[in-house]
Amino acid sequence: MHTPHFVILLVPHAGQRLGVTVGRRVGGAVQRNRVKRLVREVFRRNRELFPPDCDIVLVARPGAERLDYATVKSEVERAQNALFRTQATTRIAKPHLDP
Repeated sequence: MHTPHFVILLVPHAGQRLGVTVGRRVGGAVQRNRVKRLVREVFRRNRELFPPDCDIVLVARPGAERLDYATVKSEVERAQNALFRTQATTRIAKPHLDP
């Protein structure tokens, strides 16, 4: 799914993990690291905003370097319903074992 400053990808997984990708188009190393810290902090403080049993990958778009904590959180909150709908349609595939 897309938000103004992020692309959010979900991958079924047993557990909840976060991955953050910030490319050079977003800014220099200082700006990229700041975006990563902000996203990780939003995830740490607000795990209920993210679907359980998924790997969540946020890919930052240009402009994300100007965001603050409240803006990142509000973008995730606006995307929350779509994230949970997407998570509900994807199932964790269990390996098929032939006897």
